[in-house]
Amino acid sequence: LIMSFAGWTSAFLVSRSRPDWVKDFELPNAFIISTVVIILSSITFILAKRALKGGNRNGTTILLLTTLALGVVFILNQFSGFQQIIDLGYNFTGPTSNVTMSYIYLIAFVHILHVVVGLICLLVVIYN
Repeated sequence: LIMSFAGWTSAFLVSRSRPDWVKDFELPNAFIISTVVIILSSITFILAKRALKGGNRNGTTILLLTTLALGVVFILNQFSGFQQIIDLGYNFTGPTSNVTMSYIYLIAFVHILHVVVGLICLLVVIYN
């Protein structure tokens, strides 16, 4: 997983020098917010792990549910960011797309898939 994201990020950085790269494009705020949200979810997950080690079952459950909610908020923000990009007139795929938006779409979509798998795992742990 780390190698995949490192490869895509590297390709993104190298591709910025292409002549067809969209210059001066700023990511929508939804992506910045989702970054903060996913960092917060990592913190709540770490705190849940500490609560579990400390034998605090209720605290663990609350923190895991908080992590789950933050994961959902992350995904919703990603889709909001996609919509904001589309509203600006950019497309991610197809004949009217460009390489810049395709990279953004790929990296964000893989992050969403990664978080969805994590949410499924969290649901199993919370249920058990």
